[in-house]
Amino acid sequence: MKQDEMSELDFKPVTCLGMTFKNDEERRAYFTEELRKKLQDPEFRKIEGFPIGNDEDILALSDPPYYTACPNPWIADFINDQRPETRDTEPCHREPFAADVSEGKNDPIYNAHSYHTKVPHKAIMRYILHYTEPGDVVFDGFCGTGMTGVAAQLCGDREVVMSLGYKVNMDGTILQEETDEDGKTVWRPFSKLGARRAILNDLSPAATFIAYNYNTPVNVAAFEKEAKRILKEVETECGWMYRTLHWESSRTDQRGLCDEWAEKLKACKTVEEVRTLLSPQSLVLSTDPMWGHINYTVWSDVFVCQECTNEVVFWEAAVDQEAGKVHDEFPCPHCGATLSKRTMDRAWVTRFDKAIGKTIRQARQVPVLINYSVGKQRYEKTPDAFDLALIETIEALDIPHWFPTNRMPEGYNTEQPKVSHGLTNVHHFYTKRNLWVLGGFWTLTRESSLLSKMVWVCTGIDTICSKLLNFRVAGSGKPTPLKGTLYTSSLYPELNVLNMFYNKAVLRLKPIVDSLFGLPITETRSADRLDGYADLSFDYIFTDPPFGGNLMYSELNF
Repeated sequence: MKQDEMSELDFKPVTCLGMTFKNDEERRAYFTEELRKKLQDPEFRKIEGFPIGNDEDILALSDPPYYTACPNPWIADFINDQRPETRDTEPCHREPFAADVSEGKNDPIYNAHSYHTKVPHKAIMRYILHYTEPGDVVFDGFCGTGMTGVAAQLCGDREVVMSLGYKVNMDGTILQEETDEDGKTVWRPFSKLGARRAILNDLSPAATFIAYNYNTPVNVAAFEKEAKRILKEVETECGWMYRTLHWESSRTDQRGLCDEWAEKLKACKTVEEVRTLLSPQSLVLSTDPMWGHINYTVWSDVFVCQECTNEVVFWEAAVDQEAGKVHDEFPCPHCGATLSKRTMDRAWVTRFDKAIGKTIRQARQVPVLINYSVGKQRYEKTPDAFDLALIETIEALDIPHWFPTNRMPEGYNTEQPKVSHGLTNVHHFYTKRNLWVLGGFWTLTRESSLLSKMVWVCTGIDTICSKLLNFRVAGSGKPTPLKGTLYTSSLYPELNVLNMFYNKAVLRLKPIVDSLFGLPITETRSADRLDGYADLSFDYIFTDPPFGGNLMYSELNF
């Protein structure tokens, strides 16, 4: 690890659970070895909800004692560490929290990483401040992305607490606005400023990994530098994949020139030739077009008219862009017959999937709209000959990076994409272009000195860069995630992965990663088998149980 990529903890003595280490790296090495020993115990692995995985994978994912991708053997030590001796003997009484709580979901912390169900951390803060004191232990057995841990920490942040509408005195007393017996507005003390200590638990290793990273600080300068380094390398390799030609509106020969560029592209034999042809330096003459940077490409399902058997592009036949509406019924563009999605058959394509060595049959989809930028100005266009040739070129090339090819498991949600679009394996949820770029990010991430945080960034974009998005024709036409389902829309936007990585790693995460104190402890196990908790006590339990009756978390996490 380079010196400028290390956090301050790597240079200073660290005290953890009553033990002092030369630095954080020594702390991590000691507890990792202790966890390794614990994993050899057969009884430890019998704990309900123990994840399926080998020792090395569990150890690689963990950062003990703060986070273990399995049951955490240091929970009791964490609770007892630095707990005031008089805390358990003091009487504790709180009136029930009786108020409506409404918090928006546009907070940068909330949006830093997606999950199927989330409660805004500011909403949780209101409960924690009401029921607890600084230093109290808060338990969340269904932690998801760890918003309870974020809330517990930010109870010590004066500005965040005041943003909830409370007042904070210089001595840390927190006051809330109330109405007295005479109907007058008064400010009454109800809590104290100070971080609480959270224990976060979830059955899902994906959830606890996200929660751990949400709650762990990192050197901001090092984080930004590493994120930009990775982005630059991937952009150098793959930036050409998101190029499109932009012409002055006065040019009348655009179509012919697009055809010429398409032929140039088809004549390229190697990736190097393509990259050179599509480099920014290749456009130098005043008669040349400008390069546009693709923001997203809308893809449409293709159906077959039951009357004339001609192919019908759903976008062209059913979408009224001016009205911002998708018609339930529409005329066939070839024979005029009245059509609907329910009455048409899909058009299918059969191809050989080299990644799994099998012939596959999938629903035919075609690009129908490109949203792109030239400088700060945005434009939209119908894909031209060059755009189609670029997609064909990418399809013909081999991805030089590892990417997952696991087959979708049998399940409730997983059947829809299999039946509707033939998406049987996880890599089928991505266009070849986005799969390539994501593979490039994963390659560099695994070599990163900030491995955990960079993997966190990648897991934050891999869903929104997949086919699990819906293109909203109405309003702004903004792509929207389809949460809680694996449904594949007939109109989906292929987002630019390079843009998404920049938005997550630089614009959204950078202001967040330095604002936390790193106090929670996180573990992975079933909440109905909290072995080893019998002799422990918590000061407050925040429970937001999973919606297991209508959300298949394991399928969605896959």
